[in-house]
Amino acid sequence: MKRAPEDIPADIAELIRLGTVVEVDLEQALCRVRYGDPDDEEPAETGWIRWLASRAGETRIWSPPSAGEQVILLCPDGQIGAGVALCGIVQDTFPPAGGDLTEAIEWSDGARISYDPEGSELRAELPAGATMTVIAPGGVTVTAEEGVRIEGDVTIDGDLTVSGEIAAEGDVTGEGVSLAHHRHSGVQSGGSQTGEPV
Repeated sequence: MKRAPEDIPADIAELIRLGTVVEVDLEQALCRVRYGDPDDEEPAETGWIRWLASRAGETRIWSPPSAGEQVILLCPDGQIGAGVALCGIVQDTFPPAGGDLTEAIEWSDGARISYDPEGSELRAELPAGATMTVIAPGGVTVTAEEGVRIEGDVTIDGDLTVSGEIAAEGDVTGEGVSLAHHRHSGVQSGGSQTGEPV
């Protein structure tokens, strides 16, 4: 169906504008955008409008814009009230999160997830005091042909099954009994050795 001439805005510039997010309503997933000449004493602002998410169907991605983030304001038929904010314009206030082929996501507290395709390294960095939680009712499988290294204390709330050997540089304690320093009663001192545990 051919559109009537009056359906087309007189000024095509009304369809696409540059703007800056000034306020975000996280509960309603809406934002307000300031647009127009920044030198104006009273720059124009939209009402509460939607922002464009990369996925919003059965697969959904939640990444709200920040106040001060520059956006492209898409206005169907030139109607500001029906506008949608398209995020992702790099600016001085929020500089790029990288400068090479490494792809990264960075958050305001300094947390960062990145992948370096040249070095083949996936890296997750969290700020001091941050935590990580993985919830997988069906189980977790980690396959590492060259081993897994953990630096720090480990607590396991459950049984531990090991198919290979266990080597410990320090002592091992079970129900308060030291493996390295426990004693047996009912034996006499001498040069003989005890038998294997029964």
